[in-house]
Amino acid sequence: MVDRRRRGERDGGSPDTWDGTWEGEILDIIYGHYKEALYALPLEDMPSLAPRLLDAGVCFGFADPVTNIIANTVTFPTKEVGEPERDGAKKRKHKRKRKLETNGSGEARGREDVLSKIVAGEGPSPPEARTIAERSLEGLVSFLTSYFRYLPTWDALRYLSLARADLLVAINLIQKDRCYRRKDKFRIRSHAVKIALKCAAWSARQPNFDGFLAGCSALVSHINMITQTLSAKGCCRLTVQDISWLSGLLVSPIKLKKSDKPMNLVPKRFHYPEINASIEDVPGQLTESLRGILMDRVHDHYLKAVSRFPMKDLQTSHLCSLLKAGYCFGPFDPVSNIIVNTVWHNTTFPPSKEFEMDMICTLQHVESRSVNGLIAFVRSCFPVISEHKAMVYLLKNNLDACKAIRMAKSERCDVSVCDDNGYKAATKAASHPNPEAYYEFVVQSLSTVISTVRSLLQAAHILSCSEILRLTTLLSLSSVESLDPTIELTKEALKRITNYKEDFLTQQSFVRGKVEAALRNYEQSNVSLFCVLLLCFLPKF
Repeated sequence: MVDRRRRGERDGGSPDTWDGTWEGEILDIIYGHYKEALYALPLEDMPSLAPRLLDAGVCFGFADPVTNIIANTVTFPTKEVGEPERDGAKKRKHKRKRKLETNGSGEARGREDVLSKIVAGEGPSPPEARTIAERSLEGLVSFLTSYFRYLPTWDALRYLSLARADLLVAINLIQKDRCYRRKDKFRIRSHAVKIALKCAAWSARQPNFDGFLAGCSALVSHINMITQTLSAKGCCRLTVQDISWLSGLLVSPIKLKKSDKPMNLVPKRFHYPEINASIEDVPGQLTESLRGILMDRVHDHYLKAVSRFPMKDLQTSHLCSLLKAGYCFGPFDPVSNIIVNTVWHNTTFPPSKEFEMDMICTLQHVESRSVNGLIAFVRSCFPVISEHKAMVYLLKNNLDACKAIRMAKSERCDVSVCDDNGYKAATKAASHPNPEAYYEFVVQSLSTVISTVRSLLQAAHILSCSEILRLTTLLSLSSVESLDPTIELTKEALKRITNYKEDFLTQQSFVRGKVEAALRNYEQSNVSLFCVLLLCFLPKF
């Protein structure tokens, strides 16, 4: 469609588009969806459908785009739907229908007139004057960027282009690219989906906001029935009775059945399952987005590792080592690596003075350094590999660097022999406080007890104090002699550290009092205070 508007071209290349053409390409696809919907709707028998489509018939929802347009149009309130027609009205419509049958070009012109109001015109337009197609695109992008953390707008446009503006197909592609686990997969009834749908509706400036949300919910409840019915119609025109039936069906949602799962219908609509939505040559913003996903995943590993320590041991002995050197790279799985590296560092470089803490303010710095170390470890085994590609392999293997390297080898990538230099690169990138000692420990000494340590940590339960002691003994036998130098602080540095400590204790005392009061109010004294404080002060990045 030559008269469509490309915002990227109009504005000289918008920073929110990939290369100035994604938006125009998606709008062309959306216009095709509206053309199909217009052909299916009985506009000559129900003229009010046209303005309703132009007002509220957005193409996003939980069905395919054409079905969404029809459903959103039908659910937009009007007096005509479902009302019985008088005999005179029936005769007039029958007469008009016969006239249109003898003059098909007139009907075609009528539909083209409606379509011309959907296609974007030349030049900029204010938000309130944008067409239903443009508003649909804005709603699609808003849903994806609201639901998926760290997803840039231009990357959302890229996925929508691959998915042909089908929201659930785009979601499926993104989940595959981001290696979503089963527990994190898209669920229609989740709170995150409801919020994303509201954001999409606001972005698209839906005139009947509550009605749109109710209609989407009702559509999900009858997704199989509606999809099968409209598919059976094929290229046939819907009748007034069909519209009345659909309108009645979408009045209110029913309990979701197991068979009514919209994501199950995605493979039938997406005919290119082999397509690879991920890309190699990417802007820095996409790499930054992927890093955010890795940070979320590594945060999950740290929470699991912290939960496996006996609380008293963690508060008094291991918390300092966890923050300083409890990295998630090493010869084990990420959670076990965090535990082993923490216990080893505490054993080899014990703090000069115990400092009991009830609260962790953040794990961000050690998590970020862990990600740096993992990326460096993988890249050290590749002659030429981008940071983005290394992160893709890590994401596919749940941050297990050894598995990531094995996957690269299985895909016949140009991988060099993964030698001990990987740990040197990892400790350097992670700013390890004792890189030489750690390198000697993990490469040479740990091999003598690695099987016993793996067996001890195999079960995913909270470690007992005796098991921690056993692990400490094993790692002590394999530890190098402490290389921790004596550091003499200046008076200024000592004063600054003392002030930090006092500020921390003041904040900890305040928060502890608030949490204790909350526990008393809810009569949950059996809940570990430290657990509550930990959850309060460990934000998910």
